[in-house]
Amino acid sequence: MRLGGNLISLWMRHLPVKKCHPTKLISGLLCVCLCAMVYLGYKASYPYAGTGVIQTRTEPPVPSIRCHVNKTYVPRGRAKSPRMGVPRSAVDHKTDDRLRIDNQILVLVETQYSQLGQDIVAVLEANKMKFKMEAASKTLPYLTYMDKGRYGVIIFENLEAYVNMDMWNRQLLDKYCREYKVGMIIFSKSREDSLLSAKVQGFPLYINSQLQLRDFEMNPYSQVLRVTRAGEVWSGTLPGDDWTVFIANHSTYESVAVARLNGHQGNDPDHDPDGDHGPKSKDYYMNSATQTTVIHDMGKFDGVKRILFGNGFKFWLNRLLFLDSISFLSHGKVSIPLERYILVDVDDIFVGKPGIRMKAHDVNAMVSAQRSWRQYVDNFHFNLGFSGRYFHHGHPDEDEGDTQLLDKKDEFWWFPHMFSHSQPHMFENVTTLQDEMILNQQFSELMTMILIDTQSLACDQTQLFFTNQSS
Repeated sequence: MRLGGNLISLWMRHLPVKKCHPTKLISGLLCVCLCAMVYLGYKASYPYAGTGVIQTRTEPPVPSIRCHVNKTYVPRGRAKSPRMGVPRSAVDHKTDDRLRIDNQILVLVETQYSQLGQDIVAVLEANKMKFKMEAASKTLPYLTYMDKGRYGVIIFENLEAYVNMDMWNRQLLDKYCREYKVGMIIFSKSREDSLLSAKVQGFPLYINSQLQLRDFEMNPYSQVLRVTRAGEVWSGTLPGDDWTVFIANHSTYESVAVARLNGHQGNDPDHDPDGDHGPKSKDYYMNSATQTTVIHDMGKFDGVKRILFGNGFKFWLNRLLFLDSISFLSHGKVSIPLERYILVDVDDIFVGKPGIRMKAHDVNAMVSAQRSWRQYVDNFHFNLGFSGRYFHHGHPDEDEGDTQLLDKKDEFWWFPHMFSHSQPHMFENVTTLQDEMILNQQFSELMTMILIDTQSLACDQTQLFFTNQSS
């Protein structure tokens, strides 16, 4: 081994080695770096080049469910809209009765730290509804003040807490509800043991618990619905396996929402998860093939109106039904407003990289979508944010898209970014900031854009608000 090592060392000593001048070495490294930068830039601009993959523009995404509110049927008590079969106007829960109740809600919970109780409070606070929370096990708070009721709705976190109340408190609460025409919302909380056709104490009502459900839909004949819209089946498995369903044995009960057992389709000819077979009969929502998850007690049994929920707010539609129930039971005194203001900002309309910018057919699709939205939202406009420096900075077909945008400029609203899409808080002085904004202003004047003159939104959400000088 030592002899072999000596031979290699001797051979390497006699190899002709040409010294490289540092200038040539640095020049070679620079050439390699330059070639690498050109290659990486090319791959970034044309990621599919040389791979055999043809770059195609996919169609815009479509919703996974379809809304069938344009079916030509009108549920009881609703006026037909000229635009749709199912009316656009929501039910007004206000009545002509002379009500002596305040617009406050009494929430009776097991403890102040229970999850469902906190969820109820969160919904009420989010919708700016006045409420008072008390433990159901304690003595009831004062329900009246002189000849006026303090509360417009009573909410129980747990059905068992209501049916097992102290007899005196229970009679006092029911009497208050009858005298002041106040309703109750009661939740059936999940429990460890499963119940099958268990009777609710004191009521002609039975429950099954610990169930997993699917295919949720609202009863369009129910007068409870206000914000929530019937006419569509929410297909799929509902969150959670602890749902409670109600089985009625009296005409006082009417289903507000129904579902089906998970994995069970049944033999009901009215079952239509896609909603394509038109309106269902009223009996469909109370038959044995469907499972009632939200039920309305109309007060025919004991004079008290109640709405019972078979689960909490893990399923999002229950939140809307909860708000509708508050409005219905309070005769419209505790309701959320129906006015909604929608503004869709499309930022950086000219800033996209070549290859992913808008083309002419994309602009036409925006115009078409905007006109479609105007059937439901009066005077709806897409609000486009622009940086003028990047106009016509794409491929030829994308530059045609920029031109098409300006040809259709009167179809949209516009608001300015910085001219170079820079961050205004990074400028060193006000003069430079003004110069950047003036360039964008000059671009908009040159292109005769209609600007929204109350706000300028820059990248990274730096916002500049301006006063309207005309006011």
